[in-house]
Amino acid sequence: MGKLSRQRRITALLLASSLAYISQTSGYLNFERLRIGVVRGAQAASGGSVTTTLPDLSPLAGQPVAFVLRLSNEGTATRTVRIAVDDEALATVALEPDREVRVDLSLPDGSALTAGDLFEITSDGDEWSLAFLEVANVHGFSRGAFEFMVVPAAGSSTGDMPILLTVALFVLVLLFPGYSADAVRHRVFRAAYLIVAGLACLFLAAVGLAPWVSGFAVLLSWHTFAGLLVLLYYPTIEVGFLKYRRAVVAGGISLVISFVHALPRVPTAIWARRIPLLYLGALVLFVVGVAGFHEPEVGFTRFIRFDASREALVVPALRDVPRNTLSSGYDGQFYAQLAVDPLVLEPSTVEALDNPFYRARRVLTAGTAFLFGLGQPRWIVHAYAIQNVAFWILLALLLTRWLPPKDFRNFCLWFGCLFGNGVIASVVRALPDLPSLLLLALTVLAIERRRTTGGAALVGLAGLAKETNLVWSTVLCDPTDLRTQGWRKLAVPALLGAGPLALWVLYLWGADVTSGRIVGARNFAAPFTAYLAQWGGVLSELREGVSPDTWLQLFALISLTTQAVVLVALRGWANAWWRAGIASCALMVVLGTAVWGGYPVASTRVLLPMTVAFNVLLPPGRWFWPAFLLGNLTIVSGLESLGLLNWPALLRSVDAVAVAAWLTITGGTG
Repeated sequence: MGKLSRQRRITALLLASSLAYISQTSGYLNFERLRIGVVRGAQAASGGSVTTTLPDLSPLAGQPVAFVLRLSNEGTATRTVRIAVDDEALATVALEPDREVRVDLSLPDGSALTAGDLFEITSDGDEWSLAFLEVANVHGFSRGAFEFMVVPAAGSSTGDMPILLTVALFVLVLLFPGYSADAVRHRVFRAAYLIVAGLACLFLAAVGLAPWVSGFAVLLSWHTFAGLLVLLYYPTIEVGFLKYRRAVVAGGISLVISFVHALPRVPTAIWARRIPLLYLGALVLFVVGVAGFHEPEVGFTRFIRFDASREALVVPALRDVPRNTLSSGYDGQFYAQLAVDPLVLEPSTVEALDNPFYRARRVLTAGTAFLFGLGQPRWIVHAYAIQNVAFWILLALLLTRWLPPKDFRNFCLWFGCLFGNGVIASVVRALPDLPSLLLLALTVLAIERRRTTGGAALVGLAGLAKETNLVWSTVLCDPTDLRTQGWRKLAVPALLGAGPLALWVLYLWGADVTSGRIVGARNFAAPFTAYLAQWGGVLSELREGVSPDTWLQLFALISLTTQAVVLVALRGWANAWWRAGIASCALMVVLGTAVWGGYPVASTRVLLPMTVAFNVLLPPGRWFWPAFLLGNLTIVSGLESLGLLNWPALLRSVDAVAVAAWLTITGGTG
């Protein structure tokens, strides 16, 4: 018995491995057949040859290339014909007299076709013709319940079956090695099963061996492969059904009865969990908004906002990578190109950046994209586009430490942290502000756990994302430590905080990335000058006429001003979040016109620590809701940027309602 069990285990392992191999190399979920007709009518040989110019074959780029042709010999002598593409021989075929033959050929590995290539058939005489020529990605196919494709083995696709399905299949076959036909009760059924299962095994063996022993490969559709598996494991399925059908039926009836009894309690259960469900609903809302940016051919590269007018300057590694381009680009395009060469080793990288020293010193998110993309340009650009979505989810989970799902007030504050214009703009424009905020939250967590050295290291890491993040060094200044150990306590944290950026800047100077470049000259200004100028400009525009963007700029000014006033009033130096927020307040007064002007307002991203500190620390009381609403007005622009709110249409609707109300009150006058 032990020997038999061991044999069955070995057989199951071999069968599982074989089926997994066939699934991964020959299974497909989707396969688009492409067929390009070249010759449809007979072309007679002249001077012993037929030459045809191939048309545009770009739809077949990256696909296996198959030539399907029919040759007819109308003469009385056997002709030997040589078939070639641009003098590269494909095959030699013997044409017997008075016969028409079909010939299937494939392009050798490493070969490529372009429009204008010559397809040549030559022979030692005439009286033969080319009746048909087609270039395709298949030699033949079968449709319906039993669906498969015959494709060239050279350069053929290995299918698109997800690796997780293949792994699941391997494990399933190992767990249920019920390949014995003895379980089939009726003798006739058992004989029929053995015949049909034997044919299925022969077919699967042919599929697996075809690329090795012939010039063809066979690809199986997922439902055909699944049908063959069900056929092979019919004995196990039958035994399992007979053994467990009573338990399944009884369990189903019990489940239905339990569900009916539970229905009256569902509203109560939902209400009891309403706050966690609100948090979950916000996560779903974010995912739905992000999903709207996906495009089948280019993924989420719309986030990066490549500028079509700068295509000639794009780094060579990305020029052939499918990606979204817009008529007006944004800063994310430069960091995405830096991600391909984060050490700035290539001159083309410097040429691609609008401000090499300014962009290159913000290397952190470019470096993470390089790592996530495993150094492959095609993967790097997609990793850079989507990584902020993952950072948003991590930040959302981390913020529940300070704003746990216990009441509606906490939910609103948590929502304000995550759906304001600063955070969402960082996601939909692939900018380093959101990763910086995540690092700040981790820094505050480290400080609260009395891990000052770890917090300082996180600040140093954040400095490589944006140099202005070094103002967070105030988070490290715990008043308790300063009173007991003095300023010397901060010596090591200060080195850890400023050291990485200083070393990186020295590297960039040594690499001559800084020559002749102006570094963020309009990002800073004399205290309050740009801030007051922005107030004046926005109010002036509102007096001249209402525009949606002007309203959103006004909301940003009101929100940031409210946040700063509340944080200054709280005066909580002992709290790490307050120290981070008050540092942003100090930064706010010296921001320049480049940060305050335009839309989306960049200041909402630069001052994200102030926004989170405001929401985390806003105390309850009679002023809570007015302060919350004024401090989080940028949620409107955040939802609009995410595609979840049509602000211009909403503004027009409000205007229409206001006009209608006014006419009703005044009786249609005024």
